Amino acid sequence: MQEESVQIELSDRVAVVTGASSGMGAETARVMGRAGAAVLAVGRDRDRLARTVADIEAAGGRARALVADLADGASAGRIVDAALELGGRIDALVLAAGHFVHTPLAETPVEQLDELWTVHVRTPFLLVQRAQPHLGEGSTITFFSSTVAQSGFAPYATYTAVKGAVEAMARSLAVELSPTTRVNVIAPGFTGTPMVLDQFEDVPELEGMIVQRTPVGFLGGPESAAHTAAFLASDLAHYIHGARIVVDGGWTAQGWQA
Repeated sequence: MQEESVQIELSDRVAVVTGASSGMGAETARVMGRAGAAVLAVGRDRDRLARTVADIEAAGGRARALVADLADGASAGRIVDAALELGGRIDALVLAAGHFVHTPLAETPVEQLDELWTVHVRTPFLLVQRAQPHLGEGSTITFFSSTVAQSGFAPYATYTAVKGAVEAMARSLAVELSPTTRVNVIAPGFTGTPMVLDQFEDVPELEGMIVQRTPVGFLGGPESAAHTAAFLASDLAHYIHGARIVVDGGWTAQGWQA
């Protein structure tokens, strides 16, 4: 008996992906584009966004770039307007944009906390609010959080605080927007993105420490979270709602045995 092939299918859907100029956001945009979605790739870097769009188009997909910074709350309206111009509605909203800092408590200016709050919580809230009237039956919202949202990690108090807020917001939206829209959270661990790889240049021994501490024995790339995001946006995940999906190679499961 021949086994049926299962593939992620996003044809005829309009997807918005923030943070699409690099890392997990860029890879998510590419994966969703290859799966058939028309993708609005949102990010701060025009040149890197152009490469993301070119990759999608080279694979036969359809995409458009929008330069926008989530540090500016007004970007929410621009993003929704651009998505409607692309496809008339929004079927999948993937909030992958993020800003990472690791400043000790005593050295953290309140402006830094305010900036992270705007990028991770305030503008995504406004974006969902503006997008809601255009989210139809079977639509999805996927927030990107982090494994550190539910574990102590120093000196990352500002980053963990806003990621914890992201997860709390997503849980409430999952209840409020149901049954029309499914809402889920992806919580990546250490991943081979520019944000993490830059740290390896500063601390060369860090990569080996992370790999040794990760049960699967390697550092995952951005495609791990990207495939998860595309899956959550598809009908294959129709019964996954209000969930937190950890993508960390077993880092969290390892716990006290580290």
